[in-house]
Amino acid sequence: MPPPSVRGTRLAVVLLLVLAVGGLGFRAARAFDRDRHAAEAAAVMAAPDAVVHRLSPAPGGQVPAAAGGEVGYRPGRWLTVVRLRGLEPVAGRERYLVFLRNYWGWVLAGALRPDAGGAAELRTGAEPRPPTVYEVLVTRGVDDATSVPHGQPLLHWYDAAIAPTKARPFDFTRGA
Repeated sequence: MPPPSVRGTRLAVVLLLVLAVGGLGFRAARAFDRDRHAAEAAAVMAAPDAVVHRLSPAPGGQVPAAAGGEVGYRPGRWLTVVRLRGLEPVAGRERYLVFLRNYWGWVLAGALRPDAGGAAELRTGAEPRPPTVYEVLVTRGVDDATSVPHGQPLLHWYDAAIAPTKARPFDFTRGA
């Protein structure tokens, strides 16, 4: 039998491992809690200081009459919320793709499937930070994980006041 000091050390290490695994499990459960994320998104969109921009039909896109949406965030927070409505169902690998553009370029923020009512919501706390986004584009296509917008253009928002002076709205005919 090992001396008491070795047994005590082993017990301490085992207890630390159990606490670490328990803590990670708690954090993982919180990180993947969909109800909490939906509540945070609802709070962002309903806040009195929320910055909300309406998504309009994209130039050259064939937009269903009921389709629309908005992008919103709260100043000083990382969470960007994109709400879409009136979307038609998609099949196979097709999705609604949400692209965000800021000073560093385009980011594919997410690929969505609408629910039975045609609604979908994207919540992202990653780069780009919300106040630096000056263009949002929603397309319908296959997610190929590239950051350059692709697919059929659907909804769009662009703010020249936030954009760099030489920036122009995305042009699907040129792909830029």
